[in-house]
Amino acid sequence: MKKLITLGLLVATALTSFAGISSRYEEGFDFKKSEKLEGKESYALSPYKDGSYVFIQDGKVYVTRIDTAGGDLDPKVCPDFANLKVTGLVAFDSKRNRLYYTDHYASYDKDYLFESIPDQNGVWQKGVRMRIRGTVRKRGDKNFVQSAGWNFEDQVPGDFYNPVMSPDGDRVYFSSSMEGSKGGRDIFYVEIENEGERVWSYPVNDSTVNTAGDDDWMSFESDTVRYVSSDKTGIMKIYKTVKRSDIWSDPKVLDKPYNTVLANYNMQVYEGAPVQVSLRENQKTLYLYLPIPEVEPEPEPEPEPEPTYEEKKRKFYWVFFLFDFNKDILEEEFLADLNKLYNEMLQFPDAVFEISGYTDSRGSLEYNDKLSQRRADTIRDMLLEKGFPADRMKAVGYGERRLQIPNAETEEEHAQNRRVEVRILMDEE
Repeated sequence: MKKLITLGLLVATALTSFAGISSRYEEGFDFKKSEKLEGKESYALSPYKDGSYVFIQDGKVYVTRIDTAGGDLDPKVCPDFANLKVTGLVAFDSKRNRLYYTDHYASYDKDYLFESIPDQNGVWQKGVRMRIRGTVRKRGDKNFVQSAGWNFEDQVPGDFYNPVMSPDGDRVYFSSSMEGSKGGRDIFYVEIENEGERVWSYPVNDSTVNTAGDDDWMSFESDTVRYVSSDKTGIMKIYKTVKRSDIWSDPKVLDKPYNTVLANYNMQVYEGAPVQVSLRENQKTLYLYLPIPEVEPEPEPEPEPEPTYEEKKRKFYWVFFLFDFNKDILEEEFLADLNKLYNEMLQFPDAVFEISGYTDSRGSLEYNDKLSQRRADTIRDMLLEKGFPADRMKAVGYGERRLQIPNAETEEEHAQNRRVEVRILMDEE
């Protein structure tokens, strides 16, 4: 992008205006929580030095980098913050090598913005309260706006949260419910007025993003693209706004997966790779694009070997032809099955088939033996009529000796015992 600046301001503005989340994540990636955070609550993701980011987990500040290729985060405790108790976003001022953060100011019992400088090892020292006009001095029992001469009967404006540095390093944005907000928290900003005395301007309400709800968690993707969270619809959602010709567009809500039915907080986008703090699965943590694991295809099962002719003969077995009580006449509904049986029997030109008849358990053994034989003969005769050789069929009546359902009680159960079976007699039989 730096090489294109020489082409002119208009071209550069056009290119940066359309910056956004890279399309490379549209396939093969899933927007899900970082696995490296071990399921712990993590929040307040802030840009830091040299393209790194810091966030809070277990009361400690961690530092990580965003892998634009879609790798997971690699968080480590950041030793730079050993002297500070950070509770929200931090604004790293690379132009002045300073850090702005929120801390409690006991004198007014409010949260204020503080300014820290590092020691020779880069460790941030306990900060001093930022000198912001309208919040600096106190004259008697009334508040005084520095160098403006205004007196206030009400309290000094306070409760400053989540500071963010503008890309050009000239403004610090933050959220506050101070006087002048549209409702709840609003986004305000201050600008440095006096570098020597470290005096900042009176807070200005950023009306381009604020609503009647809570507005918070400002972040910049570039000098022309920024994100802000708002609960103006009842749920905290992330909105995007773009600057064209020095005018910021109205915030536009982001689609899924960046907004869900639960609260969604600050978004950071690094070289097209988004990382977001969101409340999903009832836990506030960091979400980003991670590659969908490639699933190894299940190996194709070894094909079953084709059964041999002898194996097919052993498996040949038909059970059907249910007869009415005390009847040996085949019902018409089974004629189609008889045709199928005939065609199957033709596939075994050397086989001898046993056609076995059976009865239910009612009646005497002698009577049932005769009835079962008549049933077997009925099927044998019908196959003879179709042309099947008589010398390759053997009809046997087994009476009630091989019940399908012993101790049958209902008529449906008795019917299962009134049947004919057909199988191939093997040589050993």
